Amino acid sequence: MTSERQSHAARPADLVALVTFDDQVRENQAVTIEGLADANQHKTRPLNAALAQWLHLGRRMWINVEGREVRGIATARDLNAKSAWVIDTLIDAAGADSGDEVLTDLLGQAIEAAADTQVTHLLLRTALDAPGREAATRAGFRPALVERLWRGRAAAPAAGEPRTVRAAALEDEPALFQLYSRAVPAEARAQLGMTREEWSAARDRRWLRGGTELVTECDGLVAGFGAFHEQHGRVQLEIVSDADDDASAGALLAAAVERCGDTELQAVVPRSAASVERVLATAGLEPSDEYVRLCRRIARPVLAEAPVRSGMPVPSGGGA
Repeated sequence: MTSERQSHAARPADLVALVTFDDQVRENQAVTIEGLADANQHKTRPLNAALAQWLHLGRRMWINVEGREVRGIATARDLNAKSAWVIDTLIDAAGADSGDEVLTDLLGQAIEAAADTQVTHLLLRTALDAPGREAATRAGFRPALVERLWRGRAAAPAAGEPRTVRAAALEDEPALFQLYSRAVPAEARAQLGMTREEWSAARDRRWLRGGTELVTECDGLVAGFGAFHEQHGRVQLEIVSDADDDASAGALLAAAVERCGDTELQAVVPRSAASVERVLATAGLEPSDEYVRLCRRIARPVLAEAPVRSGMPVPSGGGA
């Protein structure tokens, strides 16, 4: 007789099994920006994820169990709005013999929960060669961006065309959406967001809490965006600029170096961001691991309205 296998949202009754499972450290296939700042970002203790689920608002958790044995864990949290989630924990502890059964089941649970909550975007970042990538593809996730991690201590880039650098303001959001629309390929925007509302909802700002946001201006128009935040002894950096605008990318990198000194920088950069990669390479950063950002778009049901004619029945013309 085989033990019952199932996936479900984590419940308080599962805590005993999770505590037992916590004796082993497992690989987390979901990669987040804040996690990359931690040298142990690929490892996680399932009990910590479980406690985060029950103690913090906006966190969801699903587990795959066989009897009382935990075989896998997934968690998700809100991005910049409740209509977009990112999967930040994806653990398969069942072993190679199970294939991607556990991951597929967990992702299916996350998709179902997102649909029930009217979430429209479910995002996941994995290493290019992670088993979770294939499981996500089978679950209906589509690749949006291939990204590369750059690391190192940067020399201040040489001055290029003049750019004004200033603090980003709330009023810049329309211009930042236009910058995103120019800098990100259309096929990626089709997954991550084609409208300003979708773009804003799917932005990941969690890693930037307490950090710095800057924009560059050229002829009075916003030409680039940069953000950075120091944690775990590293500075996490984000730069967005047009593919041929090395001047904006360089000005934003120079501002980060000026404020952060000799601290090691790291940046996850889409391979489509040619200007950013050129500037980072020239400044002495080295390319490292590659990732893929995937998105599962969950359609909201649309009720079609059809006009219905109402009228009086017309009797036939014969006599009684």
